Amino acid sequence: MLTNRLRRFEPFQAMSPAELSRVAEHTQTLNLPARRWLLRQGRRLQGSYYLARGCVRVFSPQRDIDHQSAAARRPIYPGCEAICTLSPVRLLHVDTSAIAFLLATAQDGAGAPPEPWQRRFLRSPLLQRLDAGVWQQLVSALQERRFAAGELLVAEGRPAHDFFVLKEGRAAVRRRGAVLAELIPGDFFGEDALIMDARRNATVTALEPGAVLRLPKDRFAALLVDNVVRFVRRAGEGDCIDLGADWPLARLREALGELDPKRRYHVVGGALPERALATFILTQKGFDAWPVEAGPD
Repeated sequence: MLTNRLRRFEPFQAMSPAELSRVAEHTQTLNLPARRWLLRQGRRLQGSYYLARGCVRVFSPQRDIDHQSAAARRPIYPGCEAICTLSPVRLLHVDTSAIAFLLATAQDGAGAPPEPWQRRFLRSPLLQRLDAGVWQQLVSALQERRFAAGELLVAEGRPAHDFFVLKEGRAAVRRRGAVLAELIPGDFFGEDALIMDARRNATVTALEPGAVLRLPKDRFAALLVDNVVRFVRRAGEGDCIDLGADWPLARLREALGELDPKRRYHVVGGALPERALATFILTQKGFDAWPVEAGPD
């Protein structure tokens, strides 16, 4: 039974029978022969893949994973650049985009239609690197806080403690008084200062009454940053974005239009936190980006 197969993997062990049944509805069983590429470098897959039987080799870093090993209790993808089968394998493929909505709407009752913030936030390319278990933890960790029109949500120059998703209403982002952007439900903010361990670099003010969903700094690091920003040892196939030369972090967001969304990018140069933030920004916009450990820190 598919639910029993799913139960052996860590993300699903804590789920209720009802939640696990929903996951099973969006899970497929795949069988591949030995010496077959599941994922080649420079390409991407949709959803999460779990190793139910057999042995695979993953790359960057390179290691072999057997279905009986502790490493196999977590998804073999996302989290690596390439996967090759070493023996005949059986895989479970989970459609995480569908699972995100199921887990989110379960908070309000089965069958509830997704809210506008859910449609925008949960379909963000940034969140496609999360497996179903992390989806569940993320949805559970978000804490709602309502606000009034004109209320200051984030103040430029202040210490950073939380990541925010706008649930209802609209808000304006300003830096030194100049308007940079207007936020609508599903947009998120506050990540720059948290990743860089710095003070806020902009002010966010409510334009009308609404609500935000708050994620504390430690949960943001564990659930989003650690799962989205995955350092590799060295740059592989693809193009490099050098933060110390042609792509300073300060202009990265404005220069994204110069990049090819079909290419893979490795982020080098600058300090490690800068590489992490650049990767977060690129992934948020749908680019396949990986920060490289080697280089100046």
